Amino acid sequence: PLLAGARGGSLRIGSMGELWRSKEMQLVQLIVQNDAAHAIVSKLGEMGKMQLRDLNAGTSFYKRSFVDEVRECEEMSRILRTIEEEIVSAGIVPSPMAHEMEIPPLDVIETKLRDMEVEIENIKASQSLFEKNHNALEEQAIVLEMGKKFYAKMGDGAVGASSVLASDRELMSLSEFGSENSSMLGVIAGTVKSESVAALERIVFRATRGNAVFQQKRISKQLLDPSASRGGPELVQKSFFMVFFTGGVLGDKVSKIATYFGATLYKYPEAPIEHAEMVLEVQKRLAESSEVLGRAKAISHQTLKGAADELVSWMHVVGKEKMVFDALNKCEFDIKRHVFIAEGWVCVDEYEMVYGALQTAAIEQGLDTRPIMNKLKSRLTPPTYIPVTAFTSGFQALVNTYGTPRYREVNPGAFCCILFPYLFGIMFGDFGHGLLFACFGYYLISKEKEWEGKDLGDMLEMVYGGRYICFLNGLFGAFVGLLYNEAFAYPMGWFGTSRWEGFEHGKLTGETCEAGQRCELSGDIYPVGIDPIWHVTDNKITFFNSLKMKISIVVGVLQMSLGVFLSLLNHIEYKDYKKVIFQFIPEIIFFEGIFGYLVFTIFYKWATDWSCPMEAGLAASDGGICQPAPSLLTLLINMFMSPTDDITTPLYAIECFGGYGNPTCKNLPAGYCDYPALAAACPVSCGTNVTAGAFVDLLRASGPGIDEFKVCISPLQSFIQMRLLIAAFIAVPILLLAIPFIEVYQHSSKAYANLDEDDHSAGEHGHEFSAGDAFIHQGIHTIEFVLGGISNTASYLRLWALSLAHSQLAELFKDMILGGGLKSGIENPFLAALALFIAYSLWAIISLVVLMAMENLSSFLHALRLQWVEFQNKFYYGDGQKWSPFSFSAVGKGGDD
Repeated sequence: PLLAGARGGSLRIGSMGELWRSKEMQLVQLIVQNDAAHAIVSKLGEMGKMQLRDLNAGTSFYKRSFVDEVRECEEMSRILRTIEEEIVSAGIVPSPMAHEMEIPPLDVIETKLRDMEVEIENIKASQSLFEKNHNALEEQAIVLEMGKKFYAKMGDGAVGASSVLASDRELMSLSEFGSENSSMLGVIAGTVKSESVAALERIVFRATRGNAVFQQKRISKQLLDPSASRGGPELVQKSFFMVFFTGGVLGDKVSKIATYFGATLYKYPEAPIEHAEMVLEVQKRLAESSEVLGRAKAISHQTLKGAADELVSWMHVVGKEKMVFDALNKCEFDIKRHVFIAEGWVCVDEYEMVYGALQTAAIEQGLDTRPIMNKLKSRLTPPTYIPVTAFTSGFQALVNTYGTPRYREVNPGAFCCILFPYLFGIMFGDFGHGLLFACFGYYLISKEKEWEGKDLGDMLEMVYGGRYICFLNGLFGAFVGLLYNEAFAYPMGWFGTSRWEGFEHGKLTGETCEAGQRCELSGDIYPVGIDPIWHVTDNKITFFNSLKMKISIVVGVLQMSLGVFLSLLNHIEYKDYKKVIFQFIPEIIFFEGIFGYLVFTIFYKWATDWSCPMEAGLAASDGGICQPAPSLLTLLINMFMSPTDDITTPLYAIECFGGYGNPTCKNLPAGYCDYPALAAACPVSCGTNVTAGAFVDLLRASGPGIDEFKVCISPLQSFIQMRLLIAAFIAVPILLLAIPFIEVYQHSSKAYANLDEDDHSAGEHGHEFSAGDAFIHQGIHTIEFVLGGISNTASYLRLWALSLAHSQLAELFKDMILGGGLKSGIENPFLAALALFIAYSLWAIISLVVLMAMENLSSFLHALRLQWVEFQNKFYYGDGQKWSPFSFSAVGKGGDD
């Protein structure tokens, strides 16, 4: 699961600076006397500040020094698990280990455990024997009681009737019954599982050819089944049966059949006096058995209760000792110097603390020599340790699910805390829905003291681990909904009414614009977010489509630009300056030259008033620049497909010729005839070659019966776009080829410098350098970045799609369900109130299931995809090794293996 490890009980507190990059690690070497090995390793486990390296990685487990001790601990763990199962099955809760409690040594616990195992086995065997005996007496009493009724009913004439019925079938010969006892009535009684009674009756009937009467009745209480193979006797549903027959042969046959079906046969005395005596005897023995069984259960409960009081401490000691011996198996032992050597990773800022603690431990143990702790220089990759808090743990878990950060690289978790909820909020933007989701997250946060450290189940534990994610997602959803001015699909005037007013008779009406009325701004635009009137306009979908699509592009380019700049910080951290010059710079030139320029055009188009005041009957100073707004999609396509053509619908630095107040052909500035658009419009003034009949300058202002002819160009925009395009195209081959050639040169220089040395070096990481691999790797990176710049930017359009889907679904439910209840048209007030209640309930349930659950999950997954793929692939490798310190805090949590 994504958030299963995000619970805060065992989290280490870390600052935001530590969340930015992993802590610096130092490889250290410990040299300690053999007799102090156990004490020093135990101290390391108590501190939990060092990750031990396995110095015997190539040695089999069975050939290591402490394999016998580890096996002994595993055997004690098995005994402890057996005792724990018995304690839990008895309904006893093990007592928690008190902090001030004195913990006994392992050899004392081992003796107690083995004695306790033998004692519990003996008690279990005795109790099982008592239970079986008591169960047999209970079944005997049931047989005597229920058999008396059947025997009284079947005793007179039952066999004769059975013989009459059998005359219609194939009868057995008299020789099978015996000549002397063929007329004697025989009885077999017992109990059998209810599921087998029907089969038993059918087989008895066939085996005796109908010459036996089978009677059965279900027993109301459950009884023990001694034949159960797993877990000892268990309670099952049984039935009483009694078979009446004549002849000893049939009796033997019925007894064998009943035994085969697992039935238990009991003696049934036929004489009334014997029956009464046996009933009294069984009742007497049953009372004695109940008393003995009660005493046995009390002794068993007392024994298990005593074991439960010490179980947790025993498990803690055994788990610690197993971890200690496992750690010692990773160390090297110098037989000549009688010392053991251990290596491990320690945080640089905790080195002095670890060293001081080990010296103190040696003094407390009365050791003659102190442990020696050396700093080692190594080319091994250190583990990654990023301390987290209860707040940051959920976001870091999202990052770690993709991959553990490489040592000292920029950690995306620091940005995930804000960027992930913001992406979610754009897609989930609704003030009402976001506020409800934030309340749900706050409720989970309020349960921290009550739920922390408890078993909540897989689903609830995952949701609880992401409680701060839910809270921030809801807050950002409410924030973006505030910008949309939308709550539960209703437009909300949080900051006053609309700024658009009706315009009639050449002036504003002072009232909000209505349908079918000409609308004009009454002054300043709406202060925060979108003017609520846009939610009720005819072109609402067109407006919000354009707005949210551009917002998606802007957010995507800004986030990916952040990722590219973070890669620069990684290059500087690793001192890989060739990638700063030949990878980061080409990447930023290519990306910003195309997509950064696209964001600039979006903001510039938003910031420009393109309206024409004269067409609206206003003064020229009351409106915009009176130019058609260019299509940014067309602008970007023409930038690539027709980079040398004139831009006739420019965005900025617009220069117009012809029309009202603009220069005509005769007043063209010097050099402007070189622009094809102006040369075609002014063939006479520019002296260009034209066809017959076209020797007329076309630029002119409008007049009576004359249409305006105007041409607008932007030399500055053409210049900038051409230079950006050239720079982007030049950056690609530099990104592709520069680094592989530099690496080839560097390794060839090293090869010539090492000719006089032993030829056993195989490269930095144990493998030979390959020029082909370098070119292939850089080629893959270049293709991924160039094509990914396009595909990843388009991928951010999912923000627009999900936001639009959420808004339209909410509006659909509001209009079709809740609106139907509000506009039911029912005159009866009681029925109208009932219809409204049903509509509101249905709307609330559907909104909760579809919008708050399904749409929530959809927005979460899409935001996670943007975080992992589009953002993190610009700088994040995610191939680090998680820091796993040797710590006793893992005892009892599955971490001691």
